[in-house]
Amino acid sequence: MVQLANRIVAATLMETQAQHEEAVPFLVIIGRVANLLPRQLGIPDICRELTRIIIEETTFDNCSLLLWDAQSGSLDLAAAEGLEGLLEGGTAACYNRNLRFGAHEGLAGQAFASKQPVFIEDASQRPLPPKEGALIRPASLACLPLLDEGVLNLSSYRPQCFTSQARRSWEIIGRIIGHLLHGVCLETRNGKAGPPRLGTSPPPVLPAGAGNGEAGSVSLLTEDALEYMPQGICLLDIEGKVTRVNHSIERSYGGNASELTGRSPAVMFHDPGTFQGLFERVAVSQMEELPDVPLVNAEGEVYTADLSLVTMKDHHGEAKGFLLVINDISKKKAFADKMLQAEKLAALDTMAGGVAHDFNNLLMAILGNLQLLLPDVQEEETLRRLKNIEKAVHDGANTVRRLQKFTERDLQHQLAPATADINDAIRDVVEMTRPRWKNAMEKHGHIIQFELDLAPQCFSRIHVSDFREVLTNLVFNALEAMPQGGTITIRTRLSKESVVIDLTDTGIGMSKEVASKIFDPFYTTKGIANSGLGLSVSWSLIARSGGEIQVKSKPGKGTSFTIRLPKATPSPRLASKGGSAKPPANHRLLVVDDDEDVLWIIQDMLRFKGYRVVALADAEKALAILESETFDLVLTDLGMPHISGWDIARKAKDKNPKLPVVLLTGWGTQYEEEDVATEGVDAVLSKPLSWEKLTDSIGRLL
Repeated sequence: MVQLANRIVAATLMETQAQHEEAVPFLVIIGRVANLLPRQLGIPDICRELTRIIIEETTFDNCSLLLWDAQSGSLDLAAAEGLEGLLEGGTAACYNRNLRFGAHEGLAGQAFASKQPVFIEDASQRPLPPKEGALIRPASLACLPLLDEGVLNLSSYRPQCFTSQARRSWEIIGRIIGHLLHGVCLETRNGKAGPPRLGTSPPPVLPAGAGNGEAGSVSLLTEDALEYMPQGICLLDIEGKVTRVNHSIERSYGGNASELTGRSPAVMFHDPGTFQGLFERVAVSQMEELPDVPLVNAEGEVYTADLSLVTMKDHHGEAKGFLLVINDISKKKAFADKMLQAEKLAALDTMAGGVAHDFNNLLMAILGNLQLLLPDVQEEETLRRLKNIEKAVHDGANTVRRLQKFTERDLQHQLAPATADINDAIRDVVEMTRPRWKNAMEKHGHIIQFELDLAPQCFSRIHVSDFREVLTNLVFNALEAMPQGGTITIRTRLSKESVVIDLTDTGIGMSKEVASKIFDPFYTTKGIANSGLGLSVSWSLIARSGGEIQVKSKPGKGTSFTIRLPKATPSPRLASKGGSAKPPANHRLLVVDDDEDVLWIIQDMLRFKGYRVVALADAEKALAILESETFDLVLTDLGMPHISGWDIARKAKDKNPKLPVVLLTGWGTQYEEEDVATEGVDAVLSKPLSWEKLTDSIGRLL
């Protein structure tokens, strides 16, 4: 049985890896699109960049972007890129640049009007509507609406399969591009398209008679223009020394202009060699641009900026100085990073949901067989090994549950969580992790000390299991940071509107760069054995509860996590439910599940408890038998092809409104927290579930 379990787990991990690999290109596209934010591109340039990104990062042969023209009432081609053109320097691609679509014309018009994507996997099976003047004849096509801005068309000369994960990911990409275009179009309509990029106009020329030094440089700009420009302006002499700076430079640098005058701008660079290289190149090219350059202020703090350096010439065309423009993009970069992180989590929704469902079915089969075997096993060593496997299955279910927390963010009808006693949850976690921080560490001669400083009356509206999961993850991370032992301190305190939890360790700490990335999905410093999802899941759980989590750390100085949760008033604890009733004789149950391994396990579990069971793997046959036969309870899987568990529940209630219906699902615990009575369901059970939980739940309903 252990070998069978290993084979099942190995096969599932391979499938999980395949779905992860499918998600990677979409994350790369999101990252590259986010990098366009600080570049201040105009509409034509940004459309060309977007189509080029799609072709470079996917297997499509052609990509075109159409923008909506409200005056003409049509979608007009704004940019197009083809794989052949990309490979041959832009000469091979051939498009009808005058192509237009009406609001409902063709697949592009339909996608734009309905705001729903259209996917054609094989044009030989579903012919594309003809379009006069179109030069591309694809075999597969995807039309993605870009909010109210237009449509993105992706096509290939070969049929392509669009999996459910790919369709969901392309919808996310369409929304991101739509938001980006909306912002650019809005600025253009308001006449705020941003400053022209260097290279679109000739370098500035000094007026005739302008001299060297500060007087000649200042003649380029009036005093008002120089001082009020939002970008930082440095005027440099022919040797590259600062002759004048504006207020924006003073604000960013945090010092006096006199501190910079007569010095090289290299003093503002985190790496002074960066400016030297830029200065040497501009002598040849006359103008240079450098994005995402780390600069430092007078206090030694690092910030990020885009730089432009241009040569200033007199009326004879001779260089007389230089203009350095510094555009602080720290806020834009922070916003882009937040957007990227949010979209990364959204892109993982599909992967997490699908993997969790299939994995839970596998765990259900393993757990059910184990629990049916355990009562008949007498040999102590065999019993111990089976118990270890049972614990591993429960641990696997908890890991899958973490993945499922991503998908729960899209639910619209969740019940509010009960009020959690934060201090009780902290004490639970300390005890639950004791084998890891005490037994395992002391075995190797190392000591971990826990110090608790808990303020009274710390209550918050958060699912207590979510909070325990977050805290357990932080404790395990702290233990890994203290391989030689140390102290973990957990404090709680109350502020005006929040419960604040501080968890501090005396471990090895982190660099500023590592600390800035630890909440990113798949980011890990622990090698390939670690998924890199633990802290990103924790961030998601805390954020969904209306809280926030922050980290402070220095190498060699330990790490401190601070969690802020909304404060709540304590509520009376729910009375514990009574035990299940003994199953009355002759109760007849209908069990429906398309996974036959799970179906037979549930059938055996119920029959051993004295129930009469009709087990069906075909949902259509289940609908028919419900019409003709009588049952005392219906237990049905949720996710089945063609006919879902909701259909089975509605049919059962139509036949007998008092017939109890139990929904069994591998999609996760989120349905247990919903009010599903309106759908004809009396109870929801999540896979994998124990024999005891299954029979207790059914016993209560009967």
